[in-house]
Amino acid sequence: MLSNRRPKPKPGAALLTTGRKPKVAACTRAPATLITVSRLSAAPVSAQNVTEVQSVDWQLAVNTVPHHTDAFDAVEEHKKVVFRRGQPFILQVTTDQKLNLDEEQLKLRFDIGKKPRVTTGTRAILPLKDSKKALLPMEWGARLMKQNGLGMMIEVMAPADCPVGEWKFFVITELKDSKRRKVYAGSPSVSILFNPWCKDDLVYMSAAEEREEFVMNDVGKIWVGTSKEIRVRAWNYGQFEELILETALRLVEVAVLDTVSWGNPVMVARALSAMLNSNDDWGVLEGRWQSPYDDGVAPTQWQGSVEILRQWYETDDPVKYGQCWVFSGVFTTVLRALGIPARSVTNFASAHDANSNITIDVFFDEDLEPLPDMNIDSIWNFHVWNECWMARPDLPAGYGGWQAVDATPQETSEGVFRAGPASVEAIRRGEVGQPYDAVFIFAEVNADLVHWIDRGDNAEVEKLHAYKDTIGRNISTKKPGPLLTGPYEDKLDLTAAYKPLDRSVEERAVLLNAMRQAHSSSLCAYAESETQDVEFSLEDKESVEIGSDFAHIVKVSNTSDEARSIEMTCHVYTTFYTGVIADKVKTEKHLVKLPPKSGTNGSAVKTAPSTRREKLPVIRSGDFSVADKVTVIKVAAEEYLDLLTDQDSFQVFICARVKETNQVFCKDDAFRVRAPDIVITADGPFKAGQPTNINFKLVNPLPKTLMNGRFIFEGPGISKPVSIPCGNVGAKKEVSKSYTCTPKKAGSRAILVSFTSKQLKDADGFLSIEVQK
Repeated sequence: MLSNRRPKPKPGAALLTTGRKPKVAACTRAPATLITVSRLSAAPVSAQNVTEVQSVDWQLAVNTVPHHTDAFDAVEEHKKVVFRRGQPFILQVTTDQKLNLDEEQLKLRFDIGKKPRVTTGTRAILPLKDSKKALLPMEWGARLMKQNGLGMMIEVMAPADCPVGEWKFFVITELKDSKRRKVYAGSPSVSILFNPWCKDDLVYMSAAEEREEFVMNDVGKIWVGTSKEIRVRAWNYGQFEELILETALRLVEVAVLDTVSWGNPVMVARALSAMLNSNDDWGVLEGRWQSPYDDGVAPTQWQGSVEILRQWYETDDPVKYGQCWVFSGVFTTVLRALGIPARSVTNFASAHDANSNITIDVFFDEDLEPLPDMNIDSIWNFHVWNECWMARPDLPAGYGGWQAVDATPQETSEGVFRAGPASVEAIRRGEVGQPYDAVFIFAEVNADLVHWIDRGDNAEVEKLHAYKDTIGRNISTKKPGPLLTGPYEDKLDLTAAYKPLDRSVEERAVLLNAMRQAHSSSLCAYAESETQDVEFSLEDKESVEIGSDFAHIVKVSNTSDEARSIEMTCHVYTTFYTGVIADKVKTEKHLVKLPPKSGTNGSAVKTAPSTRREKLPVIRSGDFSVADKVTVIKVAAEEYLDLLTDQDSFQVFICARVKETNQVFCKDDAFRVRAPDIVITADGPFKAGQPTNINFKLVNPLPKTLMNGRFIFEGPGISKPVSIPCGNVGAKKEVSKSYTCTPKKAGSRAILVSFTSKQLKDADGFLSIEVQK
């Protein structure tokens, strides 16, 4: 088992002596604002004595604000040294005697990784230069700003492409005319991060508003639900909280990635997409897509990344359990902590193309019954991945910017469960040959859904229909700015960034381009034209309130000059949000007869629903002369309540065949069951350092008691997650609780509250607040 533990640094200063002269790396210098150093008494210099360094002051109050690292708990509470690359910083070195630069020289040494070498860029040795020449952001350099008695103010530059992580730091003093030297090793390590404020860094982001959102914002939204019933989860990213930076740096250190690549955001993001799941490398989160979750935490109970990352850091064991939005939320936290601009992105009706042919294939037998053993592809109600911002010098021009990357373990990439980074622009153009994993991500947003009939081993499969606008809808993330209440007010739609308009000439060309590059086995499905004289449409259902009955309706119209007979079959399933079937609720079958040119003005057809759930015989509801609306199935609440899954989703699947022409219509409708919202209010205004009472309540929508319910309360900069038991909640009854919290700092904050019980999950709410000074 790979150990994530790192040896703890020994406290106090240590002086090392050596007789070997180190190699000197090329370096440059740079200007900075002069800072007054308090005058210290200087002892006379002796040529026989090598000057000893007594201390190093990293000037955190001066450096961390322009480096945008002052908000880290590691800096604010624990005074750790955290800077960004490509930007100068100041340090003060104090010695036991005044350093005579004519007889002695001082060098700074930075080491990272297990085997640091100057030739690999993992060691830098910087001779101190007394110069007014500017330090360059792409080169290591150190220059003397001011010498005042025993103190020296030194400006240092870590280049904008150096490895990111914890650098060990040493100060070397030596006599110029001999090999005598002393090495000061008593300073803490220096954490160097990516720098989206630096134009020379590959992660540079020019817009201040976007940097504030995608690097500095520690709370946000993740969209979930279905494309017709969008809802949001407020998420505590908490990248500045206690132990989060330490965890992010450890993840880089223990990932399967050579130290030289720690400075390459493309390779760091790719390595982290593997480390965030536990499938290959004892990573952060273990995924589970169905209950039970008794030996861990149900994915729906997480409201943020902080507790997950802390638990992994402190135990070295994968945290149980995550699903896609949890993987994405944690990934956003880690990337932002390291300085890579990142956001969580939700794709509704997201395809999982298991064989990389860029079609989602559904196979039926000759009786239009699904063939489960052949149907390995799926369509998730939603899937959440990440985008990270960076230049891509490894790709053709124009493919930099947002890159799609995914930590949810779906398929392997080069033998490891990971995906990306893939250029979003390359995906939009259908250039799926560009690294990494563009084929899989393209299919998630722009595959066609294709229905086939399989007539056995000795016959070719027959295409029934290709649905060209089913996959990839309402691709969503949070826009820069404040956290607003509803699901639409602060939603940024990214669909046009991933693909042209569905069914447009450009979109069809892009799809075929991608299929050709991927050598898709489904290209044959695009060589035939289709003729149809019966028109079908399935009325979409956005959602159903939990505990309510529902029905589904199909509209039919005969445009031909001859009568048509239609056999209809309707299945209702409960599903996981991944689109995988959990249980069958019921099946009904009908025969509908349509006269010529009929269907537009007919009356609704009444049918007798069946409540049987398994191996149903054909149910004939009678012969009908005309119909424009067929109620194909009705479902009562008592038929489904015991079959609901964690995400409370349904799939209704309709198959219809015109007997005279063999025209086939197949359509599914996925929709969610709405849980009630939690109502959150506060007693009075919020002030930093002053306690405030928060009230929250929920109404049980079910006709049965909720057992052992509890609220979970948290908020970045306000409170760590707190579990608040509320006992049993009677049928249709209200439960309310309150909690007193004390905000630490002024500014915009969010309070997150969720509810869970055995009978009702996935209920949550949030309250945006402004904390005054």
